[in-house]
Amino acid sequence: MKILKKLAIGLLIVIALILVIGIFLPSNVSLERSVVMKSPPSIVFDQVNILKNWEQWSPWQKADTLIKVTYNEIPAGLGASYTWTSPNKNTGTGTLTISKVIPNELIVTTLDFKDRGVGESGYKFEQLPEGTKVTWYFKSDVGGNPFVKVMMAASKNMMGEMFTQGLNDIKNIVEKMPAETTAKSEIKIELTTVAETNYLAVHDTASVSTIGMKLGKSYGSIMEALAKQKLTQTNAPFAIYYTESTTNWEMDAGIPVNKPGKMDGNVKPGVLKAGNAVVAHYFGDYMGTSAAYDALKKYITTNNKKIIGAPWEVYVNDPMVEKDTAKWQTDVYFPIDK
Repeated sequence: MKILKKLAIGLLIVIALILVIGIFLPSNVSLERSVVMKSPPSIVFDQVNILKNWEQWSPWQKADTLIKVTYNEIPAGLGASYTWTSPNKNTGTGTLTISKVIPNELIVTTLDFKDRGVGESGYKFEQLPEGTKVTWYFKSDVGGNPFVKVMMAASKNMMGEMFTQGLNDIKNIVEKMPAETTAKSEIKIELTTVAETNYLAVHDTASVSTIGMKLGKSYGSIMEALAKQKLTQTNAPFAIYYTESTTNWEMDAGIPVNKPGKMDGNVKPGVLKAGNAVVAHYFGDYMGTSAAYDALKKYITTNNKKIIGAPWEVYVNDPMVEKDTAKWQTDVYFPIDK
């Protein structure tokens, strides 16, 4: 009985110490780790921006073999998210969502740990002479519970080690990848003729931070309308851009179909007219397609051609299937007079 009494007293003392220590600990928890990688920012950026890439380097997905990850319909960029579940209590259940994107500079994710609160995690990309400095940070307000504050403080070193492990795994991946080949001289340009094409489309506007989310959402709506109208997709998804800008666009996100469709909510039918066009075949991350536009405009001016309509982009690859951004093909078209 005396031993049990001593154990009980000892336990109370430990609890009291935790309470006292926890009261004085801050409720805001922050952590960051950095690693320099011998690779350009755009290559490193894609490893984080495309959520399926995390399967190759996320320390939590590697540590828990029982974890199950479910992705939403947006593969990359703003609005892309995944939900994880695991019988492992340390892993638990939650959702990660990309909530802010500055291409090649910053990615911010919101973490919802369900009954364990929320947090913010992010990645900063800084170009240096020797490569790209990637900083992985985390911050959260854990509230006033002293036990939670003590647990978070005790786990910071372990989290820091996992951050460093994840960054080093990204480093190993990107440093083995070939350098980008986005030079304008390497973009193939050719004259072509375009056949008349029926399509279903959603009209919208987008910015750099929302373009991925808007296109993904629009294509989802179109596929639903396509199925209801018993139409068949005849080629890769595309987008017509009515305003020329490097930051904001008015656009139609479209999918070509085998015959004229009907209006269905915000999905409208359209026809891409037959005619002459000049096309640039661009390979690489979507953020670099401006190189294709510059090359096309130079070609059109040099060859005395005249643009007679809005340009459009055809997204030949499915980024959910093709993981290597260097192989993503975007065909950029300008309609011309002759």
